[in-house]
Amino acid sequence: MTIYLTLFIMAFSFPSAFADEASTDSALPFILQNKNFAFEERTDALIIDAGKNVSDSSLSKDSFDVHVKLTRKVNADHVVYDDKRVVTDVYISQENTTGSPVDTGRYIVVDFADVGWGDGGTAIDGGYTLDAQYTVTFKGDKLNYADGSAIAPTFVQKGVVSPVLDQYKYANHDGLDYSYFYNEEAEGPLPLVVFFHGGGQGNDIYTPIRFSNGGTVWANPENQEKYPTHVLAPRNATTEASMHKVKAVIDQMIADGKVDKNRIYITGFSMGGGSTWTFLRTYPELAAAAAPLCPAGGPQSVENAKKVANLPLWTFVDEEDFLYNSVVNTDKTYSPYWNDSLLTTIPFNQLMDPPYNGHRFDGHSVWLPVYNEYTHPERGMLIDWLFSHSKVRGIADVEVTTEAKVAPVLPATVAVEINSSATGVAAEDRPVVWEAISPQRYAAPGVFEVSGTIEGVSEKAKATVTVVSSTASSATLTGPARVQPGQQFEVVYGLKNVNQKVYAQDFTIVYDADKLELVGSPATVNDKLFNVVGTDAKAGSIRILGVHLSDSVDQPNQNLVKLVFRAKNVAGVTDIKVMELLVSDADGPDTALGGDTHVVEIRTPSVPGDFNNDDKVTVGDLALVAKAYGKTSASDDWDQVKAYDINKDGVIDIEDLVAMARLVLGN
Repeated sequence: MTIYLTLFIMAFSFPSAFADEASTDSALPFILQNKNFAFEERTDALIIDAGKNVSDSSLSKDSFDVHVKLTRKVNADHVVYDDKRVVTDVYISQENTTGSPVDTGRYIVVDFADVGWGDGGTAIDGGYTLDAQYTVTFKGDKLNYADGSAIAPTFVQKGVVSPVLDQYKYANHDGLDYSYFYNEEAEGPLPLVVFFHGGGQGNDIYTPIRFSNGGTVWANPENQEKYPTHVLAPRNATTEASMHKVKAVIDQMIADGKVDKNRIYITGFSMGGGSTWTFLRTYPELAAAAAPLCPAGGPQSVENAKKVANLPLWTFVDEEDFLYNSVVNTDKTYSPYWNDSLLTTIPFNQLMDPPYNGHRFDGHSVWLPVYNEYTHPERGMLIDWLFSHSKVRGIADVEVTTEAKVAPVLPATVAVEINSSATGVAAEDRPVVWEAISPQRYAAPGVFEVSGTIEGVSEKAKATVTVVSSTASSATLTGPARVQPGQQFEVVYGLKNVNQKVYAQDFTIVYDADKLELVGSPATVNDKLFNVVGTDAKAGSIRILGVHLSDSVDQPNQNLVKLVFRAKNVAGVTDIKVMELLVSDADGPDTALGGDTHVVEIRTPSVPGDFNNDDKVTVGDLALVAKAYGKTSASDDWDQVKAYDINKDGVIDIEDLVAMARLVLGN
């Protein structure tokens, strides 16, 4: 379905409301400056353009009378307030904004209280956005200018400026009203916050983002600096049908390259908290994280709860909220099915920062502290927690080795770990397009990184390219080609074709921990020539630091280290690899050498009695049984020798030797 976006132009929004030239009329223009505080949008100042510098030190809050008439934006006949506003301060500024008083300047700032109820300062009432018409009267005789001239001024309102809200636009899709904010400065697809407003706050298209700042706090400059994001605020979206429309708007944002589909965050309060759950029930796999605040709703069934079993969820409610018991009981019922959820209860709703300075709000206002001030001791603020999540949980690093002057061959796909709300994290192979590589980058031995663009993922893939000498200096690994389940075997590491002195080396050996187990610590072949001085062992890998001694500095091409592995009780082919091999002659930069791979087959004997894997039964197999004579199931190394217990009675004794002898004679 094609989506048509219809923009509504707000008469009260003027990004630059003053003309650049000084007014030639005595009616001086002024604008209203609105701010979207935590509780509501308010007109917190009016700014008069005097046309030229004013330096009248006698100006004070008593110099002006201010009257305001507030009417509904969608019905000018409905008057909400028609009375005076109390002026709290007056000062001169060189800028047409608040907060920068000076002795001489072109602008006169008439300041009002940032907090108030029934004082004419609000921009909303009863779920409606208001138009404000201000009348300003100068109580003095003349307004004095710095150049010595003076006028008896009158004033005319020219517009309203609301720095954050002016960046929001208004549209409709298939009957769904919504407002939205785009960060036009950051590059690439960005996260999207979807905010659902509370009940009674959507009587017109403008109010959902003005009743408190739940829809705008994300767009505040300080938050955009930390977390560049877009914002979508649907109006009165409460049903499954309306969620289909919300999803269509999101899909278009993704198709337009605006939104990263792996970083979509859903939140809302009260009715909007219920809408958050309606969206999650309708589209459980879309969100990267969700935060329902004092939600008037929930999963509604165990089946729906299981659909978001692995979705990061953070629910909030105030202990004084009339919804407290409902929210707590919902959490008790469904949280056993969730693997990444938290319910936070707050004793009371209080805002400590200016302009509220400790004011306590009613119990059903948990969104005020949560969106603005509340900090969890471990998770931090809600905004920090939300933006820490992505459906992409990991991208496999790619390691490629090539010879000097040979272009590296990078894989066409990379493994990406994606979190499913229902089933959790799973790896998917995604196509990747790697950045172009200049031949200069692989002209000589060294290491460099390449980034790649992954299909459907904003995060970049990373490939580490190791360029080795064209003489094919490399590591060597030697060991048996076949082993049996439970058998221990030795693999020897060394160097070949190295044409330089080597004082030290750093290498990593990797193996499949599901098929092999590293037994003990690496041992040197000759500790007078080479010493292992450090190791870092993890499941599936061991990093080894070693130093060459005596003659091996000049003659590094020899066997150096022995490692013992045990084959696990699985059959199949596996390999042991040398990765990230660096050697140093102490006079220059590290030299990266090629690795090596040793392939070993773990195979259950196909010929009964063939314990040494030579496809026949001989006296050599009899010798292996004889060597284990006397071992029992209580022996520490039983897992390594139990294959020789031919009659499976838990002990290797004369009966097993006789049985083995019969197998030898029979072959």
